[in-house]
Amino acid sequence: MPKCGWGPCRKRQSDSPPDLIVIATDANCGGLNARAAEFPDDAVSVPLAHAIPDPHIERRLLLDGAAFKRVVGRGCKAPDRKCDRGRYKRLLVEAIRAAGIGPSLGGLEFAEDLAHEMDLARAARADKSFKRFVDALDDVFQGWDRP
Repeated sequence: MPKCGWGPCRKRQSDSPPDLIVIATDANCGGLNARAAEFPDDAVSVPLAHAIPDPHIERRLLLDGAAFKRVVGRGCKAPDRKCDRGRYKRLLVEAIRAAGIGPSLGGLEFAEDLAHEMDLARAARADKSFKRFVDALDDVFQGWDRP
């Protein structure tokens, strides 16, 4: 199989564009709007949704304590918002260790399971950058329902 610049290529089934592009990157304390502006909506002809955790993705993994409990066996408290990546990494590891688990990848190994269990409305109420992402997806999905 040929190699792309980022990894293995897959043969496209058609020449049609994707239905949606999701841009996923941390704001890294630079601000949600400033980071989103790096990927303007009008740069592509398909719907674009920004999944930009502000300030960092590790905080999002701690937003829904009930989901956290279902995944790791013990709940957690949603942390306040501060611009300190190391803090959120530490809080994530501490919350997992409090459940009696030694995280092998700093807690990110639970990200997919947490995403599946998360109450999106609860997480959106706890984090404005997550709300912005959920609202953007909702706008796209509503457009798909229209004739």
